[in-house]
Amino acid sequence: MRRTILAIAMILAPTVLAADDKPADKPKSDPEGTPLELTITGKANYPHDLIGFASSAEYKEAIDAVAKGKKKLPRPPFVDLAVEFKNTSDKPVKVWGKGDPVVLTLNLKGKGAVNIDPALAFTQEFRLPEAVEIAPGKSHKIELTSLTSGHRMASHYSYWTEPGEHELVATLKTGVSPAPKGANVGMDGFGLVTLTSAPFKLTVEEKK
Repeated sequence: MRRTILAIAMILAPTVLAADDKPADKPKSDPEGTPLELTITGKANYPHDLIGFASSAEYKEAIDAVAKGKKKLPRPPFVDLAVEFKNTSDKPVKVWGKGDPVVLTLNLKGKGAVNIDPALAFTQEFRLPEAVEIAPGKSHKIELTSLTSGHRMASHYSYWTEPGEHELVATLKTGVSPAPKGANVGMDGFGLVTLTSAPFKLTVEEKK
């Protein structure tokens, strides 16, 4: 029976993450040679929605205050995007598509970009991974409606707080069968891998 006890270990001080590291310019995998390629697709232009704040400075100040435990976190921007992992081999592969071992994390870079792990609590039951089979050359898609990601797609928030050019990078931790060479083997013989996308360019425009 699944338990619904709050995971005390998840109730931590929020963490604001730096967004100024230079991203990779092409998809990569760990271990190298994993027959999957991660990409971000979708709409690239968005209005700078301040969601009720008077200015960009006030918007960013509200997010920064969360790190000090002073305010409720504003909702992340809405987006119309998808993260796709493509089978680049000539044979079918099975990939974990959801479940607790599957963690998709988004990292936004650009002027005024903020990435934060807020203080949250999650139920303690372990959600088993569920696999999808992907034919050669085909992809599996995860739809994104906001810049919310992380554990159960709810533990990591990304924000643009100013208009301008931004880059979004996705990192996916999942399992693949057959296990790629060099991968640690997890449940049911699936190899544990980490996929990273090339940067996806976003333009945030001053709202008219």
